[in-house]
Amino acid sequence: MVRNLRNLMPPPDVAERVTVLRPPSHPFRPAVPVVIGRGACAPILGLAALFTIFGMQVGLPFFVSAIFGGVGGAVSLLFHELGHVRAASHVAGVQAKSVSLIWAGAATTLEGRYSSGRDQVRVAIGGPQASFSFALSLIAVCFLPAPFPAKEPLLLLAIFNIALGLLNLFPAYPLDGYKVVSGLLWSLTGSEGKARRILRRVGIAWAALELPAALVLLVERPLIGAVACMAAVTLFAQKRLMPRAAN
Repeated sequence: MVRNLRNLMPPPDVAERVTVLRPPSHPFRPAVPVVIGRGACAPILGLAALFTIFGMQVGLPFFVSAIFGGVGGAVSLLFHELGHVRAASHVAGVQAKSVSLIWAGAATTLEGRYSSGRDQVRVAIGGPQASFSFALSLIAVCFLPAPFPAKEPLLLLAIFNIALGLLNLFPAYPLDGYKVVSGLLWSLTGSEGKARRILRRVGIAWAALELPAALVLLVERPLIGAVACMAAVTLFAQKRLMPRAAN
């Protein structure tokens, strides 16, 4: 039987030609490095403090809240960015070069240029999708039989990922929502430059309305106004200091 099967096989030179001509089903893609920047301690410590504040309100131990906030929060930020990497791997003309954990949070550095607004939307929405998927996975784990105190940190981390995804959908540069709206306008107008000009004009008009409102909020509700101003300053700093190739 073995002899007959050998007789049915093509000659070696034909087999080699067939192997060479056959396209690879899974093209090789280089791994994207994860870079921990010098300012990575800032988001880790900030998330640890944030989780500690909320954890104390639900009765979680200080140490557990800090660990889940610092480590789990940093992993959540990187998972969000890896969603952009995964989406970019399916878009022609754009390639992810690195994922960085920096003082402002996390960022994905992309190389290349989008060929359409649809591709830009696809890559931008990949981050929030990853955050929501991570949150659903954590919630699913909470349905396993275990004491409720052991599930509370996971639920807190799931809520953080949901908030992270929703926050990034806000249409303010450099958040993902800005790139989604920009890509949609690009698709509607047929011009990337025209889409950016529209967003710039809308942004100036919105700032003219928001500035007086923020001043009134600072006077009437100092705590809420301070948080709003800090968020605005953070977004402005990210816009000025983060690399333009970052997503």
